[in-house]
Amino acid sequence: MSTLSIVDRLIGPECAARVIQPLVRELMTDDLLPETVAYRIVCEGVLAGDPWLLAEPGQVWALRPDATSPAPGHAALVIVHRDTDQLTVELEDDDEPRLQIPLCALAAYELTSWCWMRDDTHHTP
Repeated sequence: MSTLSIVDRLIGPECAARVIQPLVRELMTDDLLPETVAYRIVCEGVLAGDPWLLAEPGQVWALRPDATSPAPGHAALVIVHRDTDQLTVELEDDDEPRLQIPLCALAAYELTSWCWMRDDTHHTP
């Protein structure tokens, strides 16, 4: 069994490290967590493919084969916009209008196409 995360498989471990560090700093700043705790939370979340940490506009998330809900029939979603715990998504290869879904609905999906446009606003020299 591989311990590589979905992020490692999609972008490689070196780029994954550049994603993890800003997320750790964000938890330290926003939630006032010690660095070791923030690092553990982020690493465990990235390994699990946690949408709370990873979901960003431009990504494609595919319905897991074992998923039963919340969106039967929607095989893949493209994230158009994220607003904390709400997403605006388009159905891949579909002419239906954009949908609003809760971020937690992505638990039934897995990340299949990487995109990361988040600025590292918490960078410290």
